[in-house]
Amino acid sequence: MSRDSVQAVVDRFADELGRSVVVNDPEVRMLFASRHFGDEDPVRIRAMLNRDAGSEAIGFLLSSGFGQWTRPGRVPGSAALGLHARAGVPIRWHGEVLGMLLVIDADSTVTDADLARIGEVAEEIAPLMVADRTPQDSARSEALVAAALGRDERPRQAALAELRGMPGEVRVVTLAFGPGIDTDLTAIALRHALVAARSRSRGDALLTVTGDTGHLVYLATAARGLDIVVAEAQAMARDAADVAGRGATVVAGVGAPAAGLAEAWVSTRQAGLAATIARRLGDDPVVAWERAGVLGILARIPSGELDVTAVPVELRRLAEVDRSGRLLQTLRAFLDHAGSGPNAAEALFIHRTTLYYRLDRIRDATGVDLDDGGVRLHLHVGLRIADLMRAEGIDPFPELTTR
Repeated sequence: MSRDSVQAVVDRFADELGRSVVVNDPEVRMLFASRHFGDEDPVRIRAMLNRDAGSEAIGFLLSSGFGQWTRPGRVPGSAALGLHARAGVPIRWHGEVLGMLLVIDADSTVTDADLARIGEVAEEIAPLMVADRTPQDSARSEALVAAALGRDERPRQAALAELRGMPGEVRVVTLAFGPGIDTDLTAIALRHALVAARSRSRGDALLTVTGDTGHLVYLATAARGLDIVVAEAQAMARDAADVAGRGATVVAGVGAPAAGLAEAWVSTRQAGLAATIARRLGDDPVVAWERAGVLGILARIPSGELDVTAVPVELRRLAEVDRSGRLLQTLRAFLDHAGSGPNAAEALFIHRTTLYYRLDRIRDATGVDLDDGGVRLHLHVGLRIADLMRAEGIDPFPELTTR
């Protein structure tokens, strides 16, 4: 069996060097490990116990560019992370990275001859790892999940036919990166975070990664409350950002439950829009569709369509006379509290008489009837559009800033 063969090579090589040796997959998850030689560090111990070195340690390794190396080299240690120096090389087969061969170099005594042997052993392991591949290890399963979550009907139905036997309610979490992150590193970071989350769900989830976006599909046996899923999404976003490093920004959207895998594309669409809200507004890195409200609709507006013409003219009139911005703040509180004067006054920490005085000023400036439900909706949506514009770096009320 090829897995046994890889383990035998790892054990033999560790004995040859008198050092701990490990083979990780491209996402830096442990696949094979030798016994210890007294050189283990906290990262190694964690990886042995949890099969996961931790997102910060993974990010540190990847930030060295290790995944792109074509010959053996050295990775410095990090006292802050409890990480000894390593020597190693990616394991490649016809250019494809199958994994990573790493040797602990706690005392920095790995020689050039040792580096050459690391390269030779990596070449020995590569064909064994290829032979041990299964369909689950290939991109095929992720491609099926991606098709099942897509909006295109024909490939979705074809994928669902292969992914049969997965009934019950599902919920999708979408992870997305901001711009400016290396695509290869993005995919590794997303897959690390999603695989870790799937492991925490005891495997009752499907995942797929495409470009700068990843999806985790919680299946029926992993059903859980929204607060728990949001907390999991927060952990995923942190894990992915730690691996990507260099100030990477990761957001997450949580879709609503869907009635089975056949409807998972709906939850995926909702999760994607929720992630868009998180990315555009930046108030919270995780947004749940069930709590997004009208922003779930506004998130569909392309950024290029957000200019001053998107703001209702009534709000523009108000901005013209509202030098302090206090009337806009008052209007927002009034609308946020469904037109309740007492609740709005309490939220603004003002007396009701002051609130009603300000509302009269708003009526005079805008010429609208604040008792009209349609008017309230129009103005309330306008204020949320203004929020989106600010998040995009567009001033919705230049009248307030050009005086």
